[in-house]
Amino acid sequence: MSQSRTRLIRPAQLIGLLLAFLSVSSLMGVLGAGLFAPLTGSAAITVKAMPSVFNELPHEINVTDPAEESLMLDATGAVIARFYDKQRIVVPSANISDSMKNAIIAIEDKRFKEHRGVDPQGILRALVNNLGDSGTQGASTITQQFVRNSLQERGYLEGDAEQVAAATEQTTQRKLREIKYALAIEQKMSKDDILTGYLNIAPFGPITYGVEAAAQRYFSKHASDLTYIESALLAGLVQSPVEYDPLTYPEAAQERRNTVLEVMRDQEYITQEEYDAGIAVPVADMLKPTRTPEGCSGADSKLAYFCDYVVGQFLNDKAFGENEAEREHLLKTGGITIRTTLDPAKQDAAYSALTSTIPVDDESDLDDALVSLDPKTGNIVAMAQNTTYGVEAGQTMSNYGAKGKFQVGSTFKVFTLIQWLKEGHSVYDPVGSPNRHYHAHAFSCDGQPITTTPFDVNDLPGKDGVMNSIRATGLSVNQAFVNMASRVDFCQIFQTAYDFGIDENGKVPNAYPAAVIGTVTASPLQLANAFGAMANDGNLCKPQSMTTVVDRDETTLKEYQPDCHQVLATDVAHKVSTVLSRSTAQYYTNVRIADGRPYAAKSGTTDNNSNTWFAGYTPSLATAAWVGHANASTTPARNVVINGRYYSELFGQTFIGPNIWSPYMSAALSGTPIENLELANLGSPPPPVSRDSEKEKQDEDEAEEETDTDDR
Repeated sequence: MSQSRTRLIRPAQLIGLLLAFLSVSSLMGVLGAGLFAPLTGSAAITVKAMPSVFNELPHEINVTDPAEESLMLDATGAVIARFYDKQRIVVPSANISDSMKNAIIAIEDKRFKEHRGVDPQGILRALVNNLGDSGTQGASTITQQFVRNSLQERGYLEGDAEQVAAATEQTTQRKLREIKYALAIEQKMSKDDILTGYLNIAPFGPITYGVEAAAQRYFSKHASDLTYIESALLAGLVQSPVEYDPLTYPEAAQERRNTVLEVMRDQEYITQEEYDAGIAVPVADMLKPTRTPEGCSGADSKLAYFCDYVVGQFLNDKAFGENEAEREHLLKTGGITIRTTLDPAKQDAAYSALTSTIPVDDESDLDDALVSLDPKTGNIVAMAQNTTYGVEAGQTMSNYGAKGKFQVGSTFKVFTLIQWLKEGHSVYDPVGSPNRHYHAHAFSCDGQPITTTPFDVNDLPGKDGVMNSIRATGLSVNQAFVNMASRVDFCQIFQTAYDFGIDENGKVPNAYPAAVIGTVTASPLQLANAFGAMANDGNLCKPQSMTTVVDRDETTLKEYQPDCHQVLATDVAHKVSTVLSRSTAQYYTNVRIADGRPYAAKSGTTDNNSNTWFAGYTPSLATAAWVGHANASTTPARNVVINGRYYSELFGQTFIGPNIWSPYMSAALSGTPIENLELANLGSPPPPVSRDSEKEKQDEDEAEEETDTDDR
């Protein structure tokens, strides 16, 4: 049998043990007259002075709730991630097996049920053993250890290093304080409550605290299900959680476990047959470890990016502390529960749509991301990308959905359309021109011409000429939208985008012609939220990732409510939805949601197909999806092989729409009622123009262009 490890005992500790024995013996009426009469000199003086020192100590100790891991849950209550400095799960007495309670009493404090917090016999035994040649022996009861751990835990929770040190310092003062507190605790707590508190606070590994966390870590089971052999292994750990860690030092752990089993047999907690069977089991055969990395790194990779976003929102919320350090301390010690908005079914659908289109580590090296939210509340229901979360080669911790800033291409045209309608133009007003050149003063803000560099519009073949804005939107005609921008308050286009949450470094995007057709940058989250405002009658809701945060007692620390405000008149929002839904129905023939659900959307593609987008909505779900090179967002995406298939070019309408956005929306909305968009009466198209009228108009346009040239 292995013995307890030996340790050197200093004179101060020896005196402390002696004082403890004397104090407890006198307090409990077990000190025999003249037992220590031979004491002389300084020891006698110390003993004489001891009662005054003892009486000066506080009479009460407030037992601190120990640091406990915090949980992040999805909308169904499933765990996304755990956060802790000390991995601990506090459980009631009923959730701890009797064999675990017996094992810890047997090895740590066999008279626990008889004494009143301090064991005079144990102190005397330790004193005699330490004076003799039989090594050293501890004298602290479970109650005293509970006191010591509680004082140390309080210092840790309060960030007080001196308090932590004082709880474990090898001084007479500390020992006397521990004794007095132990006696006091026994007066106000039952034996079972003390034992339960001890088993919840004691260390069972390098970062594993409390018996429930230990049972899960080493055996992948609950503390209520521990066998006597498993209990003996855990009970042996508290003496030295690092040296007896069975995952690192199985042989040492086995020797220590066998010592505990021997003591349990001798104290008749187990039979000889159980002891024989127990010591025959190798520790390695007992272990079924569950390793749960802390934080978002411990989450499933497809959930980790959302997890990271939630943590960011939590650490920025002053409801949880005056500064970020306080908030992080609460997160890692407070045992709080963060309930989030993430819908696991929609998250699975998002991840499936993204990775089935562009697998993780695809040879194309292209990234894709999708964010989906409820436009009426701002609640984020899905946030995914086709990468592995981490710091290893080929992994990334960058959240493309929430923090990626990529040129949005033609999806930005919706803000020109909004301004066009806000200023009272009809969707049937002719827009566009054969002339693709705009001089330096072609655009105006607040009625005054502004100076820009001359701008020539690039566009695909077949997109010339005059048309209405429905056709211009469906075909995404660059020259038509630049023409519209030249006929409205140019700066208000960008102010509107800012009002919808699209910004450049926190400011209104710079107003210049190229930005009209998509050089402005945004994240998928920003774009999904902006489009969602159209679905929500012009009300923009702040993106939310949390619903409630509660403490360990289920007391609500904060409940999140929708934070929405009007950014667009309702009638204009309905007109925009009508234009988008008509244009998608007519021109996006390969993008459909299952069950024939109506939707409104806009695609986008930037120069050299480097960024492609599809953003759209139904009344209950707004979603934006993006494809590109996240770390080099201007890299062309042409002549690429994606998932084994060759593509000469990528476009939002023909690649993302049918392959990512549509499959996701179909799966996400499956089984829900079909909803109709709020549409508006756009009026009647004007009568057809005769060829003679067209010729007259063309002559007028050419004359106007000649005048413009003269002006330049």
